[in-house]
Amino acid sequence: MDASPLITRAVGWAAGVFQTVERTGGRVPDGPVLVVANHPNSLLDPLVVFRVAGRPTRPLAKAPLFEQGMVGPMLRGLGGLPVYRAQDDPALMHRNEETFRGAIDALLAGDAVQIYPEGKSHSDPSLAPMRTGAARIAIGAEAESGWTLGLKIVPVGLTYRDKDRFRGRVLAVIGEPFDISDLRTLHATDDVAAVRALTDRIARSLANLTLNVAEHRDADLIDTAERLYAREKGVSGWRERDPLADRLPRMRAFARGLTWLREHDAPRYERLARSVARYRRRTQLLGAADGDVPPRYTFGGTLRYLITHALLLPLLALPALAGAVFWYPMYVAPRLTLRIIRPEYEAVATYKLATAFIAVPLTMLVVITAGAAIDGARGALLAAVLVPACGFAALAWRDRWNRFSEDVLLFVRVLGRRDHQDRLARDRSVIAAEIDELIEMQVASTDRAVGRGAQIH
Repeated sequence: MDASPLITRAVGWAAGVFQTVERTGGRVPDGPVLVVANHPNSLLDPLVVFRVAGRPTRPLAKAPLFEQGMVGPMLRGLGGLPVYRAQDDPALMHRNEETFRGAIDALLAGDAVQIYPEGKSHSDPSLAPMRTGAARIAIGAEAESGWTLGLKIVPVGLTYRDKDRFRGRVLAVIGEPFDISDLRTLHATDDVAAVRALTDRIARSLANLTLNVAEHRDADLIDTAERLYAREKGVSGWRERDPLADRLPRMRAFARGLTWLREHDAPRYERLARSVARYRRRTQLLGAADGDVPPRYTFGGTLRYLITHALLLPLLALPALAGAVFWYPMYVAPRLTLRIIRPEYEAVATYKLATAFIAVPLTMLVVITAGAAIDGARGALLAAVLVPACGFAALAWRDRWNRFSEDVLLFVRVLGRRDHQDRLARDRSVIAAEIDELIEMQVASTDRAVGRGAQIH
């Protein structure tokens, strides 16, 4: 059975409430499509794909999730297909043939199926080795159709910030669809080689849509270096929170540059890494979680900022307070779930969201019933309209307050301590100048390599 478009829209909408979802790239095309994505955040990943794909996509998910009280019904309602893994129950792995059969049948029927070729959800700083399941399903579907299916594979790169937290951020980069018709001849002579070739192609496509580094330390280094460099060069405002869609290409460029530096001059890489880490610690001590510490605060700019927020925050305060009261169970319920279940880090967001799918309708039922008891049908209608509206007002107020309070605390901490600002400004200038020099060195090195290649040919 196809995933219900209504359920798909509902869970995609829920993912958009839980996380701030950004997307780049085109929509998932019509017809048979295999969506392949990296897997950093358990069940939230397919919900984000539902949000951005523009059409229902049946997910493959590990079999134990289908047996869990909160998550299982959601997966079955979305047309999910269970994957049996050795680490879960080796005795059930033979049932993967049924799953693959179901995925191939869905593709032959013109559906879209989503699969996570890494085979596990993880928080590693780079992609895990790809399993061959996605390639086997894709080639199997084309082979059964006599290579007339026209199957498209769509890679989706998922990048999170604060992935386990409510109102974190996620960027979904939808890559260019590609077909596999060129593998027909290889499949006829060596199916294993065809599967391997397609698996490698999927791995390359996902690597091109995500940030991949050797260590978590490198990810922190790149995050800080990109942020300070963009502001030093005037690309971003000092206290702007850049969209992940803007930051990811820059961070990928920094990752390539730092990899080159480590390979060509390891001692210099270590010195730069220490300088950036020191800068990161200083900004964190001041409370600059996002953006950076301005070298100066102008009176006019600070006054405009304060007046704007001083007007907007009180306007939202009353409905936000009502929303906070009505939706307080939504604040408590996920915390209780986590205390009881104690899931792995990659599954924290999944259980928070699954709890919400139960708590939201129960909360609405209670307030609508209370409204009906107070004022009949009119009271029920008012409750059904006003309670969600107040909830969204509370979310808007919370997001704006978090940003405002961070900016004000940072301002207070550096007020009268210009030495902090001056030190950070000097460090930032030195680090940015070194990055400029390294960019020139890398470009020169590349030009020399190209020149040598041209002479050889």
